[in-house]
Amino acid sequence: MLKNYLITAVRNLMRQKGTAFINITGLTLGITSSLILFLLIKHELSYDTFHANKNRIYRVVHQTDGNGEKDYSPGVPPVLPDAFKNDFNEAEEVTFTTYRSDAIILIPQANGEIKKYSEKKGVAFAEPNFFKIFDRKILIGNAQKGLDEPNEAIISRKLALKYFGVEDAIGRIVNREGKDYRISALMEDLPSNTDFPFDLLLSYITIKKENEEVGWRSIWSDEQCYFLLKEGANLKEIERRIPAFVEKYLVKENPRNETFLIQPLTEIHFDDRFGNYNYNTISKQMLLALGIIAVFLILTAAINFVNLTTAEAIKRSKEVGIRKTMGGTRSQLVGQFLGETGLVTLFSMMLALGIAQLALGFLNPFLELSLYMNFSEDYSLWIFLIGMLIIVSTLSGLYPSLVVSGFKPALALKNQISGKNSSGYNLRRSLVVLQFFISQFFIIGTIILILQMNYFQQKDLGFQKDAIINLPIPEQEKPEEGDGVSKMKTLRNEVSSLAGVEKASLNNTPPSSGSTSNTEFKIEGNLDSFRTQVKLIDGNYFDLFKLEMVAGTDVLDLDTAQGFIVNERLAVISGYINPSEIIGKKIKMWGKELPIVGVAKDFHTVSLHEPIEPTILLNRIRNYETLSIKLNSSDKQETIKKIQEKWEAAYPNFMFSYDFLDDQIKKFYEKEARMSTLLTLFTSMAIFIGCLGLFGLATFMANQKTKEIGIRKVLGASIESIIVLFSKEYVRLILIGFALAAPVSWYVMTLWLNEFAYKINISPLIFLLGLGVTLLIAIITVGYRSLRAATVNPVDSLRSE
Repeated sequence: MLKNYLITAVRNLMRQKGTAFINITGLTLGITSSLILFLLIKHELSYDTFHANKNRIYRVVHQTDGNGEKDYSPGVPPVLPDAFKNDFNEAEEVTFTTYRSDAIILIPQANGEIKKYSEKKGVAFAEPNFFKIFDRKILIGNAQKGLDEPNEAIISRKLALKYFGVEDAIGRIVNREGKDYRISALMEDLPSNTDFPFDLLLSYITIKKENEEVGWRSIWSDEQCYFLLKEGANLKEIERRIPAFVEKYLVKENPRNETFLIQPLTEIHFDDRFGNYNYNTISKQMLLALGIIAVFLILTAAINFVNLTTAEAIKRSKEVGIRKTMGGTRSQLVGQFLGETGLVTLFSMMLALGIAQLALGFLNPFLELSLYMNFSEDYSLWIFLIGMLIIVSTLSGLYPSLVVSGFKPALALKNQISGKNSSGYNLRRSLVVLQFFISQFFIIGTIILILQMNYFQQKDLGFQKDAIINLPIPEQEKPEEGDGVSKMKTLRNEVSSLAGVEKASLNNTPPSSGSTSNTEFKIEGNLDSFRTQVKLIDGNYFDLFKLEMVAGTDVLDLDTAQGFIVNERLAVISGYINPSEIIGKKIKMWGKELPIVGVAKDFHTVSLHEPIEPTILLNRIRNYETLSIKLNSSDKQETIKKIQEKWEAAYPNFMFSYDFLDDQIKKFYEKEARMSTLLTLFTSMAIFIGCLGLFGLATFMANQKTKEIGIRKVLGASIESIIVLFSKEYVRLILIGFALAAPVSWYVMTLWLNEFAYKINISPLIFLLGLGVTLLIAIITVGYRSLRAATVNPVDSLRSE
């Protein structure tokens, strides 16, 4: 019997090549998309889950009130870990890591030369007990001895091969910022699903003393504390005693509610308040949204299959009548049709696996991930595929099989199966409405996302960002320790004199940057403390970036501050609506008490996710880290080569690198840009699959109305009127789908837009555009089938049975 079912299934598929092709195409695309989204969600959920003690690992993070809202930082004072270990015996191990991104590593060669490497993922300073908390296999050497002495390093296999050409690099030397570090151990390569991107660990004890000199009042986001909770210990007991810990070490009077929080390791990848060392988080709400998209796509494909199969069901009515007359039961017929659906689904799944494998070759570089299908070890992949096969086969085949197997033999043999109710008329249209709902939801969401991305690119940030490059200044300068000649100022002046350079400025960061410095200040006449960003600038900064002054004067080109410039936002929170009124008021900050000499027009210092913050600008040569250069030459690359020569002459032991400011700003929105591309891709998939469903509906209607169309044409109906007859049905279903999709898409996209301080308004035109796109796609899709039905010879139509 099974052999007979199989032979029959193959024959029917071969007989209905067009339907089979459309069904297989729709299911293949739906399964491919769902499979890729499954791999993406699974990968994101797997971050740092490989640590054996993952449920006992926690991070100490910092929270405070700042200017009427909460400020969050993953960083803690460098002196906190020892105090935490001393005061909380519930912690089995406490470790401290300090991360340095974009590190320059020098490798001395036997011939005296030095090879330079720029490590974008940077390096980290760590303590030996890092390996007691986190799982990172040591291949050669001893983890507990590898970082217990000054100037020691543990390197990954990948970097060892890169630097030295061999895995066993024990005893070799790496140099960072003038200090040599001896490699004492070799660790396994960095896994792709971790937020600790450390390929080179340096012994923290090397810098611990000087790092702790800043005490309790300095917090840097890349200096973080982790601890391993003892078995059976109560985390709530630690949290209960945190306020006393803050009062003991940090601040006795605490008007800003400054405190430390305990964050589980399992939440670090999903909490964008604090971030992680990868500078990349994804909310669980976003993962849920991706999961819903995957369900929508496979549901759309299943609906498409139902529509096409039931549309073609009438053609198999005689087969059903004969089988029933010969004694076939309904359960046997259901089994046969479900088997045919399972065969189509299995074939589609095989195609989907191949397409997904090819797609990952393009998606992985784009997403900067390493998604892959591991059939030998990943049991969840097998569960997903088998579950998908069963669910899709059932969703796609159960209803059509019940419809077809329910035909009455007498009517089937007489070819009288044609009424609306016989093929689930209302349910079929409900499914098509659901398809339109899904398609229009995707279309409207994609339009809003693209408009928001365009808004990012076109928004006036309050400063000039085009044709500006930023170069690192790798060495700090202390004027009191030098001979009076500033290397960085000399470099700035030499670069400024180059043809093709308009102006150059020394600073710690450009106006808008992913790196910020924050501190507290007090202003004359106000007892309250306020939170502010700080930017360290020279006398060329305002001219180069075209920042505007609304009151007072610019700073002079000095090594140390003689006065402060503040932005409009700082003046407002200090109680001065009129900017000129704050000129001359003294600010106390960093042990200095200096007057405000100018007020700058507000500009965006961070991404548009956040509102404009209070900002103070001042001179401080010892903390300049960047040389910003405005290019005015058409041959920018030739100018950059000349700049490189000047820079390498000043800093021969470091590697030259630069970034365009507008590219740096674009990185603020990389996550949104990738999501926009992904959503556009999956929207296209949903639309294409939906178009197949429309074609199925048009086919069904054509089969149902064959004689009606013939009679209408005999009575003088035009081709246009017959096409309108078809179109009325589609327009009605589209409008119903739109009525459902519009409020849902508005609600969901409003929630997404609320993540940004600066965003577009969702106007009615967006929904009208979404409806118009849907109508256009529907007209194009069904136009061919409608025209074909309308142009059939009436004689042939009236002869049809």
